[in-house]
Amino acid sequence: MNMITAEEFKEGRILLIDKPLEWSSFQAVNKIKWAIIKHYKLKKIKIGHAGTLDPLASGLLVICTGKFTKKITEIQDAPKTYTGTITVGASTPSYDMETAVDAHYPTEHITPELIEQVRQQFVGELVQTPPVFSAIKKEGKRLYEFAREGEAIEVPQRTIHIHRFSLDVSEFPKLHFEVECSKGTYIRALAHDFGKALGSGAYLSALRRTQIGNYSVTEAVSPDDFVAQQIPDMRKQPAIILTTVVQKPTPKKNRLATEWRHFTQMFNRSDRAIALTLLVLFSAFIALTAMQLPNKDKDIYIEMALAPSDLPYTPTEQTELLNNKQPTEAAHPATPLTAKAYNQADMHLQHSEKIKTLDELMAERAAEEMAAAQEVLLTQHNGASNLVVSNIPLPENQATPLVSNKVNKNTLVKYALEGRSGNIPNPVFTCEHEGQIVVNIAVNEAGNVTKSSINKENSTTTDDCLIENSLQYAQRAKFNVLMGKKEQTGTITYIFQSKR
Repeated sequence: MNMITAEEFKEGRILLIDKPLEWSSFQAVNKIKWAIIKHYKLKKIKIGHAGTLDPLASGLLVICTGKFTKKITEIQDAPKTYTGTITVGASTPSYDMETAVDAHYPTEHITPELIEQVRQQFVGELVQTPPVFSAIKKEGKRLYEFAREGEAIEVPQRTIHIHRFSLDVSEFPKLHFEVECSKGTYIRALAHDFGKALGSGAYLSALRRTQIGNYSVTEAVSPDDFVAQQIPDMRKQPAIILTTVVQKPTPKKNRLATEWRHFTQMFNRSDRAIALTLLVLFSAFIALTAMQLPNKDKDIYIEMALAPSDLPYTPTEQTELLNNKQPTEAAHPATPLTAKAYNQADMHLQHSEKIKTLDELMAERAAEEMAAAQEVLLTQHNGASNLVVSNIPLPENQATPLVSNKVNKNTLVKYALEGRSGNIPNPVFTCEHEGQIVVNIAVNEAGNVTKSSINKENSTTTDDCLIENSLQYAQRAKFNVLMGKKEQTGTITYIFQSKR
């Protein structure tokens, strides 16, 4: 075979390629394209094929280069000849082996006479419905995209012509065939329809294209053989006679790295230098822009009050509570947000008794510190000090926790879930803004939050820090078990005050 020059590729050549099984048509064309570009140092070349072959099919692929790409439509319109195998007694969603068998059918009633009778019905002009797993476009999408999404779609029918159809039934239920057909014929659909006509099912289990018009696969070569024969620097080097040095075989290079190297070699040194300079300038611009952005601390901190000064209000004396058993908003003038928020709660709102108030936390800490100090003094030497330690119990003057007091220093949490009680984490965030975040939740019968989303209509802020942390803490909420309620919806509301 004579080598094709760069000018001949540009002027136009028709290349006959025997596409291997499991190669896509694009892979075969791409293999030849990059070999030509690399060897002849071309920036680009026009190249395309005259009729796609599925990866599960092998055989003739007609590739046109240069000005001959204008002949692609003419070649595509020519009759095509295929050989292959139809497997009777089962079916697949794609009509071939791309998808697994989804149904089985009886074959005992099928005889050679019935096969011949049905075969004659499939010669001449036919109306065919292409498989839904095909590249035909409808409403701007490929049909296989609808199929993979599980969406039902009506496939338009088309008229085809079968010029010749022969069968070999010697290995039934496998039927070996040869068919000559018109443009647009789906052999997969032909196999599927043939199985239905036999009163059974069938799918295409092998396919090879042997001819397109006057071009035959007997004159074609594989993509690797074409590159080896036509591209000098891709040819196999002559064997090296080794004397005393033995060289280990070179490991096979990564295909992606090879393709990238071929791509970069399309550009000369000056083009690559310009591209590299632009990339460096762009990276520097991004870095400078990022440095000027305000840094937002999105860490979450839990803050507990350790002293009376840390409280969001002045603790109420027990005498005040006795005189006023139902505290109002005026009882805590420093916490209007807390009182107002709970006053707005709906009739189904319930709060967990497991959440400790600030007063309870302070009392526990004071008791622990007093007990520790008392133990230290008792263990010291009797003569070391004249201090007399009395075991005086702490005054029980702590106020009974109020529902309106169940709140940490800067955050109020409430929830609405009809007929259920819950344990809701009540943290304090170090976010910079104030506002209300309402989180929609879905709770399963076990009391776990399975879904959460921001209720934008009732939220008063769009601060990312508040939104992100509210979603995280809402997912940790735990409610009581309620059998028979597979899913129940409600809300958790976080009302934030900025740190004082």
